[in-house]
Amino acid sequence: MEENNKNSSRLFYITLAVIITVVAVLIITASVSKKSDIPVTPDNTTETPTTGPSDTPTDSNTDTLPTFSLPVNGVINYDYSDSVPVFSQTMGDYRTHLGVDVSAELGSKVMAVADGTVTNIWNDPFMGTCVSIQHSGNAVSIYKNLAPEVAEGLVVGCTVKGGDTIGAVGETAMNEIAEEPHLHYELKINDTHVDPKDHFNFPTADTNYEDEKAE
Repeated sequence: MEENNKNSSRLFYITLAVIITVVAVLIITASVSKKSDIPVTPDNTTETPTTGPSDTPTDSNTDTLPTFSLPVNGVINYDYSDSVPVFSQTMGDYRTHLGVDVSAELGSKVMAVADGTVTNIWNDPFMGTCVSIQHSGNAVSIYKNLAPEVAEGLVVGCTVKGGDTIGAVGETAMNEIAEEPHLHYELKINDTHVDPKDHFNFPTADTNYEDEKAE
């Protein structure tokens, strides 16, 4: 009888040990499984967090104004004035003038002031034949009072180089017809008219130069 009790007791402890061992194995297996789900990064590697769009600056050339060259060989005979009205010989009244009138012989070639893309060619009932060119630095040059025919091949969307001929000095601006032949030139930066003289060295009236006719 005593021997049977001992055997029963031994069996109980063996069974308990087996159960404890199985539970321990299950716990260890679960722990290892959780660790394997964690991505491992080598010690010598630093992960860069994603913060949205890149902060790397874009090409600075697109934000820089170009070096402008003169649009025509001539001198200013009617100045820029965006706030103080000036007298208009043609209209016989005082009004603002958002460009400069550069006097030149009729038919003198008009040139792009810098590399750019032609954005518009139109006929204005008051300012005649006009061309606008988009440049870097969000600058737009505008040429008015051109001859009716612009340069051959000049179309909206085409690219031009600084110094390329885009047209010729004409007499198509009815608002300025009383003046001597000239190019009405405007410059906009960030959609705002600016004084072209702040970006160009226009010749003075006593400057000697040989005028060139547009081909």
